[in-house]
Amino acid sequence: MNEKVVFTQLIDHEGHTQETNLYIGFTETDTVNLTLIGRAVDIESEESNYVQSLLVLMTKLPEGYRLKFSNSFQIENMDAIEVIKVEELVSVTFDYDPDEPQLRYNLLCHYGGKTFTSESVEDFSIALQALQTKMDINFSICAFCSNADFRSTGGEDLRHGWYCLRDVENRKPELPWFQREEEFQQAYPNVNAFHWCPSYAKAVDRLL
Repeated sequence: MNEKVVFTQLIDHEGHTQETNLYIGFTETDTVNLTLIGRAVDIESEESNYVQSLLVLMTKLPEGYRLKFSNSFQIENMDAIEVIKVEELVSVTFDYDPDEPQLRYNLLCHYGGKTFTSESVEDFSIALQALQTKMDINFSICAFCSNADFRSTGGEDLRHGWYCLRDVENRKPELPWFQREEEFQQAYPNVNAFHWCPSYAKAVDRLL
């Protein structure tokens, strides 16, 4: 199993915070295993993709709990490269259906002396796109790199479902993904869409 760890903070309904580690494992059966470990928490979930597994994990926590992530974004600012931080709070909401929980994403970024926020329910990419629009900048991240791609099977997700094809030769990006499966077999899988690297290629005209 391919596994990575993300350092997070768990916030209870009273605002108390504890440091936690979120272990993200990609299994040989194409499921995503999540394990959240902290001083007073040890819970696990395994579902078909990262987003669904995160939802199941969050529903195992007491009501009102939130999970805080700190993301790093690379941007181009006046021909200079700058790295900024985006705070992300994930919570569970029942606003749309009392019987169907959904994830709520709240993003916050301090930039240029201002504070920018955005939010969305169920689809993280909507919050990310809204934040970028409000800040009027371009994120130099995998999600916008011409080397990045994903197989549109319906199970992909923005966080860890991307493939980096920077070392794949004779690529045919004009073809749909199912006609170039061999490219994905040679690519780097399960790339976090926030990641940025020296091989960042030109941005593509992609709305997430």
